[in-house]
Amino acid sequence: MAQRPMDADATEALLKLASKTVDDQLGREQKYPELIDFFNTDYSATYVAPADPHQQILRRKRAISLPDTLFEQYNLLECRCFMGLFPEIGRVWITIDHRLFLWNYADGGHYESYEELDQIIVNVALVKPKKDTFDDKVQYLLVIATPIEVHLLGVSVGSGSIPHTLYITNMSVPTDNVAIKSIVGTADGRIFMNGNDGRLWEIDYQAEEGWFSKKCSKREVIGSPLSYFIPTFLSKIRVDPIVKVVLDESRQTMYGLTENSNIEVINLTGAVQARSTVKAGYILQEAKRKSNHSRAMDENSFKVVDIHTIPTTESKDVSLLAITSTGCRLYFGQKGALDYNSQRNLDQSSSGPYLLHVRIPPAFNNAPEAVLGPQGQYRIHQSLYSNGVFLAAHSLHDAADALIAAAPESGPINKASTASKTMGSTYIPRLSEIAMIAGLDGKIWGMSEIPGVNHAGAIDPSIARNELAVQLSRSSREYLVLTNSGIQVFAKRRPIDTLQQLLLDARSSEADLLVFFSQYGRVESCAMCIAIICGHPALSPVVAGTQYMTSHSTSGPIAALAERLLLQWGGKRNPAEKPANNISSNLAGSELGRPVSQSTVGQYTYRHTALSLYLARLLRPIWKRKVLKVTNTIRGLVDSEIADFVLTAVQKDLYSLRAFLTSNIELFTPQPIVSSNPPGEKDQIEIENANAETKSLKAQLLLLTQCIEGIAFVLFLVDSKMSETVSNIPAESQQALLGITYETLLTTSKGHDLCRELVTAVINKQMGHHMSVDAVSDTLQRICGSFCNPGDVIFYKATEHLRQSKSSTDPADIEDHARESLRLFKKVPFLLVDEAHGPNKLQGVCKEYMDLKFFPGAVELALSCAQDLDPSNKAAGYVKDGMNSKDIRLEQYQQRVICYDNTAAVLKELGLDSAQGPLSSFAFHTLETALQFDDSLFHTYLYDWLLSHGRADYLLEISTPFIEEYLKQCTLLESTRDLLWRYYIKVDDFGHAAQELGRIADSTRYQLSFESRLEYLSLAVSNAKSYPAGSDPKTDNGRLLIELEEKLEVGNIQLNIILSLKAMAEDARRRSEIVSLDPTTRQFENHRAQQLEGLYQSCKAQLLDIDNLYHTYVEPLKMYDCMLALYHASDIDDEYHVRAAWEGFISSVFAVAEEEGRSPLVDIEVRVRDLGRRFYPSAKVTPISTMVQTLERYPYLKQTARYPVSPGWAVRILHDIGFPYEALFDSFHSLIETKNNVWVGPRASLVLIQDIEFLLRVWLAETQGTGVIAELNDELGISEDEWQVYGGGRGGAASMAAANGLGFSGAGLLDRYRTKKLDDAIQVYIRLLESASWTPTPISSPLDENLGGSQQELPAKARSLVQRLQAIRSRIQRL
Repeated sequence: MAQRPMDADATEALLKLASKTVDDQLGREQKYPELIDFFNTDYSATYVAPADPHQQILRRKRAISLPDTLFEQYNLLECRCFMGLFPEIGRVWITIDHRLFLWNYADGGHYESYEELDQIIVNVALVKPKKDTFDDKVQYLLVIATPIEVHLLGVSVGSGSIPHTLYITNMSVPTDNVAIKSIVGTADGRIFMNGNDGRLWEIDYQAEEGWFSKKCSKREVIGSPLSYFIPTFLSKIRVDPIVKVVLDESRQTMYGLTENSNIEVINLTGAVQARSTVKAGYILQEAKRKSNHSRAMDENSFKVVDIHTIPTTESKDVSLLAITSTGCRLYFGQKGALDYNSQRNLDQSSSGPYLLHVRIPPAFNNAPEAVLGPQGQYRIHQSLYSNGVFLAAHSLHDAADALIAAAPESGPINKASTASKTMGSTYIPRLSEIAMIAGLDGKIWGMSEIPGVNHAGAIDPSIARNELAVQLSRSSREYLVLTNSGIQVFAKRRPIDTLQQLLLDARSSEADLLVFFSQYGRVESCAMCIAIICGHPALSPVVAGTQYMTSHSTSGPIAALAERLLLQWGGKRNPAEKPANNISSNLAGSELGRPVSQSTVGQYTYRHTALSLYLARLLRPIWKRKVLKVTNTIRGLVDSEIADFVLTAVQKDLYSLRAFLTSNIELFTPQPIVSSNPPGEKDQIEIENANAETKSLKAQLLLLTQCIEGIAFVLFLVDSKMSETVSNIPAESQQALLGITYETLLTTSKGHDLCRELVTAVINKQMGHHMSVDAVSDTLQRICGSFCNPGDVIFYKATEHLRQSKSSTDPADIEDHARESLRLFKKVPFLLVDEAHGPNKLQGVCKEYMDLKFFPGAVELALSCAQDLDPSNKAAGYVKDGMNSKDIRLEQYQQRVICYDNTAAVLKELGLDSAQGPLSSFAFHTLETALQFDDSLFHTYLYDWLLSHGRADYLLEISTPFIEEYLKQCTLLESTRDLLWRYYIKVDDFGHAAQELGRIADSTRYQLSFESRLEYLSLAVSNAKSYPAGSDPKTDNGRLLIELEEKLEVGNIQLNIILSLKAMAEDARRRSEIVSLDPTTRQFENHRAQQLEGLYQSCKAQLLDIDNLYHTYVEPLKMYDCMLALYHASDIDDEYHVRAAWEGFISSVFAVAEEEGRSPLVDIEVRVRDLGRRFYPSAKVTPISTMVQTLERYPYLKQTARYPVSPGWAVRILHDIGFPYEALFDSFHSLIETKNNVWVGPRASLVLIQDIEFLLRVWLAETQGTGVIAELNDELGISEDEWQVYGGGRGGAASMAAANGLGFSGAGLLDRYRTKKLDDAIQVYIRLLESASWTPTPISSPLDENLGGSQQELPAKARSLVQRLQAIRSRIQRL
């Protein structure tokens, strides 16, 4: 099996290290101070003014004179001439009376003209049009103002030598003889203007006229909506007119500078704009206070001549810059920015803005008077501010101006701020600027920055002020200065431009280079050297004498000198080099390369850190950017988020860097450390540093290659219909791809895997078009080999075999190709089952196999992948340990599930998800293939799948080492509790089946009715009996049978208890609803019903043991029949409790029968006979002495004597239960002999002897036949009716019938021994009756006072009983 590259983890670790390095470098560049950070003092005036022209902030690039043709037009001037700059379209606008000329200053000679107006043009502006108002060709609007009207013209920008085109829009608004002073427009097409009347207007325009709106109209910005309809001549002229307006679109704010130096602030977000004013008095007062009453803030010469907005992209806190006539810069912002120095006594509205800082102009003490002016005082009349760069026009005299320029000194600022943060010290930024002044020929009419050409896309606004960070992202910034003689182009020098010049200039000394390295720090300087060596395309051509040399060659003298500096100044940092008092002059440089702590462990050389910095800057245009963007949501079209030219530019820069490193790798490789033996602490630190730097270098080289190939791969996708390719990967992968950045794509396994999916999609697209994949594969391996590894090649070959199998018509060929593809696919499971998006490839291959009817192959592939991807079976351990979502083994588990899902899909295709019908041969063979895999986790998955599709019957047919354990787990669920015992029965394991059935019956896990529990117990007993040794109590299964039978017996008793509880609860509930009962009784019955219902529910919930049943239910509720049953089941030997239970049972039967109006003694006879038969012949629950005494006396008790009973009532019941006559005779006779205190006296003896006589007669009838009774009656001369009446019976006929119907079970033959015993007993009874005295005597027992009859009846009964006994004795003697 092909494995993942052995160094995959190491590669990912290196890429992670390189990625962190890039992030750290880019993050440090964000540490450049915010503009507000410099305003920690009220004013500042720190400048550096280099005397060397090669180091000045601006260099004069070229001068362009006005063409002669325009001078000829100027000679025709009658009234007025105006001019200005439109750098957006590469034009200078010039008006000569009513004519407008747009001069192409780039070529110096061509221009467009517009001469359709008949009024003098006083102002022109270029603005963006509103969307969907004009034709798409109209890219700008020219706003042309005359004293009478303002006209709008469309502008289509030509390219190269193609001139611009002007379009008549027929849109204009009247100005009412107001000269327009300034016009500004927003990006969304709004146009604002102000005139010499000081009023501020907005021009509204639309494509068509409306019902109540014109195609083009104007309205006053500050005022009510009625200003639409108020004529201008009725409006009041402003006392302090606005002379200039500027827009801050980032804050939706417009500022207006008035003639008296007030600044008006207009909020443009509402329908009616809010307005506030920064008063000139406040500005002067605060400026004087903050500048310590500087001479430049003299109130006699104070005047604000210009204002500029500072957008939020440049500063969140500083919003406005005002320029005074003396050259002071006044920075304004909101009140929240004034945390360092609260302002007091401000005559200012709460909304601001507030004066934050005063920047005093540079002095230029050494400047000649011809440049500075005779008075030494600036007279600024125009200015420009753009992203930190400040230009101002200083009036020398009426015919000439000087240009003042200032910009932040980026080297010391960047170096000091980052170094201080690294060392943990508190750093307060100081604003230091490089400044210069240069004389010009003529007066300045306008200044503007030329839109720059970014080398690799747009620059991140958050670092735009950090010149060192962006100097290679764009060409040198250039500025146009328009004078009355033409245009002068100035280019701002970047630090790298200065270094280039120093390297080219033969006059440059080592000291000059040392100053440069000191100014910008070693890391930044070394990074610039690397850029020069690599010939970065953003470098500017540098003039050296009269010779121009481009910097795009790495073999020129500049590259050699830069390499020498890199070697000389890029070595390891000297620990003894401490920060100087003036941190800006510290050569140690920025934090880049400085260790985090004061220790030198983990310290890199300057050139290595510079390499990291340079690489990070090359990658910045793409690093945090997304790879793709959606271009059409409906059609699902995507494209590269980054333009092709940007990707190509970045790739070329990376190529150049890699070429340099490849040929100069020894320059960055740490030298071997010569250490003592053993190495000391310092040597050990040096070794650790060298190892760390070597590893970092390796990581950066790897990242460099990865980025080059990654960009090549993206460009390849762009060229090969990216949308089609992306649409062929899974939806979730598409979503991931839309959100992924280049950083993630190039440095993480997630990105690498997405690239692999895209490679597969490209290959699949080729195969879908029936084209060979070799060409595409070769191309991908050539341009991005890391995205197309050997495993991919195996995968593509397997895919090719699969395609040939599908296209073949020969069955043998189909099978051969399919099996070969299976063999190859099994070598690359990691390509089939991707960690993030696994099911797609494996699912597709399995689907192809199913289409080929190669079902076993599909199952074999899926399950082989599962085992190969997790050879240690970590997934099983993950499941066993609880499947924690944070467990690192989750990945292996998810991969296995992917494989199992595909196996299930195959089985489903074969119909195994259907609960009906037998298996086909295909299905059977495929299932057998799956079951052969020794994969416990898969078997669990498969069994779950079969159960979920209603195929439990299949489980009972499966014979694997895993099925029994699985079925044990199934018993935890209600729906599958029966599978295990059914399986045991299926395999003839009746003992385990019995155990499982018994467990289910006992378990409270399942929602079973009590009857169902008894059924499970019954089945358990049956299975226990079926086991060969089940009936042997010496074996485990024999003991199990005994235990189950006892449980079943107790269970049946519990069922009776449950039924009794239910009946009792229903009776109590019925009684609680009887209206005739008093409320207290009904409430009591209701409460009792609730208690009984609770007992009923708890009792039927589970099987209970004897103790629980007795103490919880039976004993408290006096369930005597159940009590006796429990005594019987527990084999208790306690005559006292048994007697009490029988007495209680009989009393309860009596009470119920009496309450319900039935004959109690009849109910007792039936119930006692039935209950006794259940327990007989148990001498412990049905002891004969107890039964005889209890039943014999019960009819004659005081409370029961009113119910008549025939002789032999107790005898009949006991004999029906099963007691033999001989045992009954002995028990009754013992009552006579022992003279029990209950049976004392002649009355009691008479009753006992009557029942004994009955017992003897039925015994004789049983042994000698029923004719004996008739013979005896005949011998005594007594008819049958008379005998019955004498026998005491108002129920005599029924009793006689019962006697005649007695069974003969338990009867003994009257042998000589028995007859002798009976004869002796009868003699005792006769003597006892004959000697009895029947005079009234008190009864001292619980028996009835009339026991045996009335006083008059007793003697006759006794004589009759004696005769009968004598007849029986005579009969016995004849036996």
